[in-house]
Amino acid sequence: MGFRKIFSKLLMDERGISIAIDKKRKLLSRELSMRMKHTIKYGPFSNMVFCNDYWWGGSDRAAMLLGIYEEEVLNSIMSVPNKYDVFIDLGAADGYYSIGSLISKKFRTSYSFEISDKGREIIQKNATLNKLSHKLHLFGEATKDFYKNIPKKDLNRAVILIDIEGAEFSLLDREVLSHLKGSIIFIELHDWFFRDSEKKMAQLMSDAKPFFKFSKLTTTSRDLSKFPELLDYPDSERWLIASEGRSKLMTWLRLDPRLI
Repeated sequence: MGFRKIFSKLLMDERGISIAIDKKRKLLSRELSMRMKHTIKYGPFSNMVFCNDYWWGGSDRAAMLLGIYEEEVLNSIMSVPNKYDVFIDLGAADGYYSIGSLISKKFRTSYSFEISDKGREIIQKNATLNKLSHKLHLFGEATKDFYKNIPKKDLNRAVILIDIEGAEFSLLDREVLSHLKGSIIFIELHDWFFRDSEKKMAQLMSDAKPFFKFSKLTTTSRDLSKFPELLDYPDSERWLIASEGRSKLMTWLRLDPRLI
């Protein structure tokens, strides 16, 4: 077999393995979701119920139900001062944060932006299921003027979570950030999507610096021994349940206002 054919076969095998792993994660999530009655049992979002359907979070549902999905971000959000009682979610997917923030009772209202029609449908279903539709404001794509949908008094007491798959760099220029300077902002960074990633990161930091202080969060360890639901799972399946399927170590940027 020639070198090109060998290389091609190796690539196909690698893709096949990745697809198989993702399918297994979805199966495990579906199984655990059924066992847990689609209800989060642990963490600040406990008692949130998901509908049977999903748009984005199918592979991550098990970790969400155990309260360990993006645990570092979740804990940091829950640690913000009590003044911040408004939650704004850009790239809300199935509504895990948009609705979970309300379930936690730390936040009194939630603004949810999701570009996908299917995603908005699932968010609305989940809000209705948890009897929180009256506290959730649902919008489509988060454009540069998304903040105009939100009263100024709410912007100045908001936690904003941004997970928009690389569009954070085009959305968050200095003008937009100036309107958000009273908020605490969490940004899931997708800089590796771009060849000029260093330039994009430098520009984002430069635009944010007049208004915010910076800190970074990364994915850390998980303790799976505390969950009785996982005791009978093989080691490999337990760690697949904990996996968030990232292609690299994830980093989030937290921006705290310089002037409060």
